[in-house]
Amino acid sequence: MKRGDASFTFLSRIQEIEWNVEDGRWQSALALALTLPDICGGIEYPELVKKYRDGRVRKDRNGEMVRDVGSQYIQWFNHFAADYFKRDAQDAEPYLSGERCWQLRCEYLHQNKGFSNEDGSENTYFHLGINCGTSVCMSEEGGEEQNSGHIRLDIQQICSRMCLAARAYYEENHNRKDFSLYHTPVLDFVQWANRGENLEKTIAIVCSDRDYGEGIKGALRKVSGLIEIFKSPEAAKAFLKKKKPAVWVITGEMAEQKNQPWKIDRVPVVVLSQSEPEIKDGKYTWIPIPFSVNRLRDDVRKWLS
Repeated sequence: MKRGDASFTFLSRIQEIEWNVEDGRWQSALALALTLPDICGGIEYPELVKKYRDGRVRKDRNGEMVRDVGSQYIQWFNHFAADYFKRDAQDAEPYLSGERCWQLRCEYLHQNKGFSNEDGSENTYFHLGINCGTSVCMSEEGGEEQNSGHIRLDIQQICSRMCLAARAYYEENHNRKDFSLYHTPVLDFVQWANRGENLEKTIAIVCSDRDYGEGIKGALRKVSGLIEIFKSPEAAKAFLKKKKPAVWVITGEMAEQKNQPWKIDRVPVVVLSQSEPEIKDGKYTWIPIPFSVNRLRDDVRKWLS
């Protein structure tokens, strides 16, 4: 089936959290933010799986190993996000630990039991708030809330800091780890019925300037929801392996690089450069820079049709 441009990626999830924060949609922002370590932990620590007491690995009904989601979540937070959750940069320990964030995630998303503060059976209570300032939270007493069993948290700060941690992790690892598993295809039935465009194939952008690549990606969002950006041909080869995108979109300097994966297949290539490349192969399309966004969309869409 053909997809519209409503599909979203890992970065789209981060952006939606940021939009929810800007609009004051605190529940939605917090719920999505608390899922980021779930995704990142699964990517970073696939070897952490559940086991029986005798050491045998647990498997589901499909024979797949069962993730130890809690351990993945906690380890990722402690290793990659903890520094973003210090009230002051010079603090030795974060205000919120991986264990406590995991507890918050479980209670907020599934049980909501740690917020009534009426039942004395719980050892830790979370006090959610807004307008706490620029810190994770500013305590009225100035004491150590975690040690007292009461943790005050500013929703805006939790979400913003989690987004910073997740985005930094993505930027550092997206060329060597597979984030495409977390792309979520969303069918737009109006576009599917009326436009008849084939939007389910991946566009691979190869550009050494990440920001420029993001600009190209933004221009092509209406053409496909499945877009990957790579800083070099080698990064594209390492990520895609034997898979092929539907279209390559490369900048001029990439046409001079060695080991170009687009040279060895028949996948169409759109080249963005100031001067026309000396390539006569019919699969290449040259678009001069500065380029028209509409022309870029039309040329890429033509190859996807």
